[in-house]
Amino acid sequence: MIGTIVLKFLTSNKFENPQDELVMDEIVRYITFNIALVIGSVFLISFGITVVFEGNTIRGIADLLIGFICIIILFLLRTKVPFTACGLIVLVPFGILCLGLLLSGGARGFAGLWIFTYPPIVIFILGLYIGSVLSGLLFVGLMTITIIPGIAEFNYFLPIAFRFIAVYILVVVLTITYEQIRILKDRWLRQLTATLKSERDEVSVMKDNLKAGVFLMDKDYTIQPAYSKALEEILGMDELQGKKFTDLLSASLKAKERDTLEDYFEMVIKRSFDPKMLEEINPIVEFFYINEITGEEKILRTTFAAVDRGYGIFFILGSLEDITTEKSLQKQLEEEESKRNEEMRALFQVIQVEPRVFNDFIEDMEYDFDRINNILKDKNLSARQAMVDIYQSVHAIKSNALILGLENFSGKLHELESKIKELRDQEDISFDEVLHITVELEKLMKEKDKFRDIIDKIQSFRVNMGESRRQDRYVLVETLTKACEKASAALNKKAQFVVEDLDGLVLEYGPRRIIKEVLTQLVRNAVYHGLESPEERNALGKPPQGLIRLFIKYQDNQIHIKLSDDGRGLDFEKIREKAERLHLFKHPEDAADKNQLLKAIFSPGFSTVEEADVHAGRGIGLSLVRERIRELRGSIKLQSEPGKGTIFNIYIPLEIKNFIKKAS
Repeated sequence: MIGTIVLKFLTSNKFENPQDELVMDEIVRYITFNIALVIGSVFLISFGITVVFEGNTIRGIADLLIGFICIIILFLLRTKVPFTACGLIVLVPFGILCLGLLLSGGARGFAGLWIFTYPPIVIFILGLYIGSVLSGLLFVGLMTITIIPGIAEFNYFLPIAFRFIAVYILVVVLTITYEQIRILKDRWLRQLTATLKSERDEVSVMKDNLKAGVFLMDKDYTIQPAYSKALEEILGMDELQGKKFTDLLSASLKAKERDTLEDYFEMVIKRSFDPKMLEEINPIVEFFYINEITGEEKILRTTFAAVDRGYGIFFILGSLEDITTEKSLQKQLEEEESKRNEEMRALFQVIQVEPRVFNDFIEDMEYDFDRINNILKDKNLSARQAMVDIYQSVHAIKSNALILGLENFSGKLHELESKIKELRDQEDISFDEVLHITVELEKLMKEKDKFRDIIDKIQSFRVNMGESRRQDRYVLVETLTKACEKASAALNKKAQFVVEDLDGLVLEYGPRRIIKEVLTQLVRNAVYHGLESPEERNALGKPPQGLIRLFIKYQDNQIHIKLSDDGRGLDFEKIREKAERLHLFKHPEDAADKNQLLKAIFSPGFSTVEEADVHAGRGIGLSLVRERIRELRGSIKLQSEPGKGTIFNIYIPLEIKNFIKKAS
């Protein structure tokens, strides 16, 4: 309060903002003039009274007069009278007084020392140019009075006169030099201030229009006042000044991650590594941000660098950038690229398959998908039984896809098969879990439609030759041959598939699709479980290449299918152990019954392979065979001899004459 009053007095209460750099020079002059007037009036009035009492009335009156002029000017400074006019009113008489003191030689000439105060006062108050002119005029008077004899009442010896003159010149030169330097300095400061203000305004505009959130934080990670507006938009919070940056990420980072981030900030402040290294080890260079208030989620990119403020004080300059849209677009592009690549791979795989075989695969797949739809619609089936039946159909589609070399498609079917298996083994299956399987099936059905489009385009460029029965035979043999080749190649085995007899009537009038599905499972099962590796076969005195034979004949109103291999045969001991682990025997004595052991291998989920893969080990192949033959009211007989192989005899009732009658 007192300081404000004093400042207003010294500036004559003419400046609303005394800290304004543009009027600082004028303010300094007002302050200097007011101080000089106060001190001068006090000294001059005191000296005037003293001199009058000493008997020097004229000099005393002169001191008093100028002292009172100083007081008058103090009041005039607070009016509209120009500053320069006020200065001249008091400083011209003061200069005359100094010359008068030299003339009178008062106090043995020492009173004339007042003349040395004149140049600093007049130059500081009235400025360099007016002050220099008045100081020059006073210098002329000084030389005249001190050098020319008889003018002054006190006789100045030449050495004293020259000393007066030299000191006066020194005072003037020093004062002018100081004032000139001050003017240049003030001018430079004004230019620098203007430049800094311009740059500050530019930075402020840039800061407010930056898309990135730029901010400073201290060693305690507290955000400083000067931060860009974008920071609030990115973080979704207002008034970030004074808040800890690490606290703002509490919903985005775990406690351990926050500790790691703080350790990183310590390295940034201490400059433990070069900037490039620090940028590489930034733990949140890109991270998933969650607004703890609104729950909004974003992906942010960050950078941090140390800022040296001097005196050992360091701040961290941070920047945040919202890259959610960029990442989303990048993900879409990657998905589109992946989708295109997948379509290209699918097309490449499809065009390598004989169109008739592939078309048959499409028809079989559509048949199995129709079966799955009927299973899902059947309200009499439990959720678990539905999963068992769907599992079989998906396995059948996967087996056919593997045969044709459709690796991508069969891989997706294998993943779905795994999910269904998990549900099948559960006690309770929720509606959401069934719905999830349905959605996955829908995706695969759409992919099947794409296969249909591809094969239709391919077939439009090819001529379909040969009659139906020959085509059905070709498709069946080609499919089973490929199944044998694919399975043996995957298992590093050697196998040959031989068709000994294939009755065309069976393919024309029989359940061709189910026969192909069943035989596909049995051929793959023979390669995987029946045939030995070439090394094992050599050791046993067998040819390195295993043999799988197929016989299909229509006789006595039934279809007889015989599939045999010359492999190792069934390992009944291993079958017994697995069946006991799965609790498949109703009575303890069943474990010794060979017929019960043969029934066990047809149970869902039964497999002697410990680890399942895309080719086998799920325990679904023979279970599917049994279910399909049951649907046709057929039967299966199994023969196996250790070291010699296994034979499957399948009988399916069929009266061809009924078809002939209908046709006629």
